[in-house]
Amino acid sequence: MKLYIRELREQTGMTQKELADRMQVSFQTISKWETGVNLPDITHLPRLADVFGVSADVILGLEAFDKKFSQTRYDSSEYWNENRELIKMWKTMYWNDDYFEFLVYQVWKLDRPLDVLDFGCGYGFLGRKLLPLLPEGSSYSGIELDKGQIQEAIKYFKKNGYKHEFFQENIYEYHPQKKYDLVVALFCMSYMQQPEKVIEKMKESLRPGGMLLLIDANLEVEQVGYFSGLEREENGMKCPDFLPLWEYEMAHKQRDYRMATKLPYLLKKCGLKHIQARLSDQVIIYEPSDPEKDEMNTIFRYVYEHEDTYQSGVNYFVSRGCSLQKASEYKAYYDKTREYFELEDSIAVKSSGIYFVYATI
Repeated sequence: MKLYIRELREQTGMTQKELADRMQVSFQTISKWETGVNLPDITHLPRLADVFGVSADVILGLEAFDKKFSQTRYDSSEYWNENRELIKMWKTMYWNDDYFEFLVYQVWKLDRPLDVLDFGCGYGFLGRKLLPLLPEGSSYSGIELDKGQIQEAIKYFKKNGYKHEFFQENIYEYHPQKKYDLVVALFCMSYMQQPEKVIEKMKESLRPGGMLLLIDANLEVEQVGYFSGLEREENGMKCPDFLPLWEYEMAHKQRDYRMATKLPYLLKKCGLKHIQARLSDQVIIYEPSDPEKDEMNTIFRYVYEHEDTYQSGVNYFVSRGCSLQKASEYKAYYDKTREYFELEDSIAVKSSGIYFVYATI
């Protein structure tokens, strides 16, 4: 009999040891199950089904399992292209124009023409926000692997008359041909498996006296700064703690949920000086009953309802190490949240958890 234990284990991103720990057996036992040397006792099947979030029939090969719910690959251009519209809306929701303007003019005092280089620039979102605030004569260059994103960026910067240049290549393989006054990366470092290597590349790109600016998020800070009326005391509801999911992603090198607050340490480790950081003052309030918030309300709902957590349901959580019971609890909360957000008197408050970390060489 062919059991689909190895396929399910790999789909959920577990090692043999991790599965063995959850099954309370040795990893050698898992290996024997996967190769067919031995078969698991029938009493192990319900536990395996719970761990993988599937029926016992799937394990036994009597029912096909759905391969589309494998781990999210945040380092693949396929993921970002599939979610391009969501990412644009997400950035719009979290970005705070007036705070960024305050940083440019009052904190960083960027009052002379600058040559800017953006690592992982995407469609040039940060350049679109930065160039209008810089003196005439400034230029924007970006490094991006995806050709479609570069084409979109070129179209925008050409139309608006900004001096620009783009390099289609992998960040890790980039070798600077010139030096820049300001080197930046927006919401990029969390997904880098070798962040220190990227920082070293950024250092190589800086002119003496130039500034390195990294903008990223800490999901734990964002989680602490969230509240909705669904969690009011008389309801007995509480937002689940997503920390175990994020720790699973970090352990499997998908993304680092705490990257924003980790950046000063990494900059120090890489020899940067005068390291400072600011936390965005943006607080998002979702309130359908207020017509003045129509635009933000629409963006807020779009982002929440198109995230992987909504789209993939139980399988999203199972693929991050949850048992089927725990995954079902997460999904139930999201279902109730969706219903709550449809009410006219619903309200949610959310901080961004966005850090601006900057330093010099």
